[in-house]
Amino acid sequence: MARNRRPPEEDNPLRWLTTYGDVVTLLLAFFVMLYAISRVDEQKFMLFVAGLQDPFGNEAIANGLLAQGTGIVGGAYGDKPVGDREGFDGDGLLDGRPEVDTKVAADVPTEDQIDEEDVRDYLTSLEDLVRVRDAVKEALQAAGFDENVDFELGARGLVIAVATDDVLFASGSAAFGAQGREIIAAIAPSLDSFENQILVEGHTDSVPLHGRGGYDNWNLSADRALAVLKLLVDEYGIDPQRLAATGYGEFRPRASNETEEGKAKNRRVELVVVADVARLQDTTNGGDGDGG
Repeated sequence: MARNRRPPEEDNPLRWLTTYGDVVTLLLAFFVMLYAISRVDEQKFMLFVAGLQDPFGNEAIANGLLAQGTGIVGGAYGDKPVGDREGFDGDGLLDGRPEVDTKVAADVPTEDQIDEEDVRDYLTSLEDLVRVRDAVKEALQAAGFDENVDFELGARGLVIAVATDDVLFASGSAAFGAQGREIIAAIAPSLDSFENQILVEGHTDSVPLHGRGGYDNWNLSADRALAVLKLLVDEYGIDPQRLAATGYGEFRPRASNETEEGKAKNRRVELVVVADVARLQDTTNGGDGDGG
């Protein structure tokens, strides 16, 4: 017995829309990608182009984005006649480009144009840090506080550790003691002579604070660091963008908390002069405990 054959399916005249929809979607994604990669920070690009002036000796680059050049790399063809040059003409290649502020590249000063008196130092070497350390030492000695401050030269830069209880602050308090403001006054001028970042870090010993309603060593160390930071800004004009305050409580001790002497070393505020030094090693006259 012959089987009944299924009737042929009717042709769907709209079947092409599936393929069309896929193509449109791919085209949309393609043009979105082109738009995304075409967004260039013009100012950064101009600074980059200006930086190529010295290594390649191309004076035309400094005047703008190939504005005076006759090719992709400006004067790279030297004195060749126009007919002998290969490649694209610079102005022709960039026809229709948006207007670019070429003053960005032109205004970048060279080393011989910088007035050294108008630029503060940025400490980048061990010698720079030693110079600052010695200046702070001299100021503290003149004020009679050289026994209350230790110095350390390490991987982070120069660390100026100031004893807190009954020296910088009243015991268990973030209020400045009788000598606290005088110590900061001796240190501040040296800190204002350069542009490096300065971290103000508060530290305590491991003895908990009692009867303070949840106010603990974390709070005390942070409040002391913040008090020093505000004094540097308000009284001595240190740029607040260079400063940051942090409280570490008892969790970064310099000595053992088992002895009174060790606890006294741990109760401190450290001023860290951050230096961008690739390799900085301790010196014999700048290690731990150098309070002279």
